[in-house]
Amino acid sequence: MAVEIQTAPTRARWERVDQLRGLAALAVVVCHLAVSAYLNAPNLDGGSWPWLGKILGFGYLGVPLFFVISGFCIHLPYARTLAAADPEMATPDWKRFFARRFWRLYPPYLAALVVALGLWWLAGSPIPWVAVTTQALLVHPFHTATFDGVNPPAWTLAVEAQLYLAYPVVFWLSARLGPLRALGAVLAVTMGYRVVLALVPLPVELGGPAWVVFLARWFEWVLGATVAEWAAGRLTLPGVLRTPWPGIALLGAGVWIEWHAGSYGLYIVKEPVYGVAFALLLYAALAHERPGFPSAPGRYLGRVGVYSYRLYLLPRPIQLAFESIAREIATWPIVIALGMPSSLLIMAGTTPLVLWASRVLYRYCERPSIQRSQAV
Repeated sequence: MAVEIQTAPTRARWERVDQLRGLAALAVVVCHLAVSAYLNAPNLDGGSWPWLGKILGFGYLGVPLFFVISGFCIHLPYARTLAAADPEMATPDWKRFFARRFWRLYPPYLAALVVALGLWWLAGSPIPWVAVTTQALLVHPFHTATFDGVNPPAWTLAVEAQLYLAYPVVFWLSARLGPLRALGAVLAVTMGYRVVLALVPLPVELGGPAWVVFLARWFEWVLGATVAEWAAGRLTLPGVLRTPWPGIALLGAGVWIEWHAGSYGLYIVKEPVYGVAFALLLYAALAHERPGFPSAPGRYLGRVGVYSYRLYLLPRPIQLAFESIAREIATWPIVIALGMPSSLLIMAGTTPLVLWASRVLYRYCERPSIQRSQAV
């Protein structure tokens, strides 16, 4: 039986991408909410419904989803160029590429860092200036002493910067070898690097950070770029992958690996498996996108997706600022007597503030930065 091959419809903009961005950003907010409510500032009994904390903790999967979406969005216009021209003649203007990435991402990143510093100051916490400096320079994930800084999720933005620096290699591989061979080459590099990390002991202060160097997450990003090759018409994919079930099955396999990560070295393949799952789900979502008005949840997620970068940067500093309040209220006699999940309620109550602040800073900080990047 012949295998059905699926080509991409023509789209100027993919609404599903914004929706998935919004979903990923909200998932990360929920994950950090659970970290505060169940780990950093829990009720004295450890918090009600501990199983809920474990479930909400899986919101961190918004990170590999972000990596996949980033690879898709960055590569898509260049994949379209490759589809329309001779690969030898389609080399991007790399100076312009990096200038646009800088103006698009770095000013909002610094603004979020300033907000985080302000919240630390208001809370009366000592400011770790070395960590702040390394975070401003996007080199903080290279050492455990500076990894968290004043805005812990910012490590992923440092990895993104590394992935952007490596993008010319991805473009060259895709143009010369084709999308699938390029993906295979990156998979070999990523898995080789992860195996070496598993076999070669590193000092404690370097061992953890080594797992978030871009080489360890490169495959996830290039999976998104491979989906972009399909969207640009340079790659055909089997029709069976149009359904979400292969992606859902692999996502379930990733969760199973998560629970057994300490056995048989399975942690080596955890993030790559999640990356494949999200790439398949992205492909299925795009393949089923139809013109017209999305549903109410789809419209909401799409709007959130527009300011998802700001939503990713701001929530954790705000949540951290409320942790001292949560710790204090957790000691109140009435809270203890009634077994109230006060920490969970307080951290959940920060979410409207997080959404509002993210939209405000998107309007007055990020949107001008986007306009500046488009003018380069």
